[in-house]
Amino acid sequence: MVQAGSSVYHAVDLDRDYLAGKAYDRYIEKNARVTRAWSATQKVRCFADFQNHLLYLQESLAIRDPALFIDYVQWARVMMASQPLPKKYLAGILEALRDVLQKEVPPDISKKAIACINHGISVLSSPLPEIPPFIAPEHPLARTARDYLDALLLPDPDRARRIIQEIAEGGLPVKELYLGVFQPVLQETGRIWQMQQIGIEQEHFVTASVLLSMAGVRDRFVSERGRVRHRGKTVVAACVAGEQHEAGIRMVADFFELDGWDIYLTGANTPAESIISAVKDREAAVVAISSTMSFHLPALHYIIRSLRADPGTATTTIIVGGYPFSIVPDLWKRVGADAMAVNAADAVDVANRLTAGS
Repeated sequence: MVQAGSSVYHAVDLDRDYLAGKAYDRYIEKNARVTRAWSATQKVRCFADFQNHLLYLQESLAIRDPALFIDYVQWARVMMASQPLPKKYLAGILEALRDVLQKEVPPDISKKAIACINHGISVLSSPLPEIPPFIAPEHPLARTARDYLDALLLPDPDRARRIIQEIAEGGLPVKELYLGVFQPVLQETGRIWQMQQIGIEQEHFVTASVLLSMAGVRDRFVSERGRVRHRGKTVVAACVAGEQHEAGIRMVADFFELDGWDIYLTGANTPAESIISAVKDREAAVVAISSTMSFHLPALHYIIRSLRADPGTATTTIIVGGYPFSIVPDLWKRVGADAMAVNAADAVDVANRLTAGS
């Protein structure tokens, strides 16, 4: 059995607005020849970049590991590569941030922060990372997934619906549809948005359409669920406060239901107190919590600490998932969870293993 990890997450709360302002002024001062011609929109974007860097820097400091910040820098490199930005823009703002942190925060924090930023700067000399497509050509459902995504990007929602309807009526199990079509389509949409091949409005449209498609196969879903043994156990499935990426946790909830669990899905952006109340009121055996963005880890950590501190929920099995946990493999231990899951099917397998006999 996977043992609960002792929490070694220590939240760091930098004064992001103040530090971003100082770093922004530093960057403008050092690059006056370029920035004096900037529009108001460009200036706002630059300030926002400093704020984002600080968000991810905080989380690397909180777990004493530069991995989250380095991954963010690599993500930003890809995002910025196709944008009309000054030469060495990313290196310049990281250097400006380093200069400010050295002067503006206590030495014990600045030393770790500077080391982390230096790690980020060091990766800028390596080739631009290539992100392979998430719709793998060799997968049996690759053609379906690609056709479905292409239809949504046109957009041709009627064709997209027909594609899903035909494959569902052809007998494809719901789990295979989710993992072979819906999941890679969502991931591939995120990839091409990161590369600025589509706009954020298209990314949101695809996500909303996938959620509608998931609801559209509900009849087949109910039929498959009826063939499994009812387990008599409840799982609360939720996204932490502020987390808007809910497609993943909806898939998790559906997989639990297909496995015979009772489901209480609260979806996106659920306050900590509401998650805790749901776990207690439903006497849940498991709580599955999703955090896609690294900067939501403080909210996740708070939920876990609160669950552990309450006698009514202290023994509830806590399973976490989301992108940050793929970057730092033992992050689930650091925030005090019982386990992590890499996808919806894995979440069910982990839950059944950890609650066997209960």
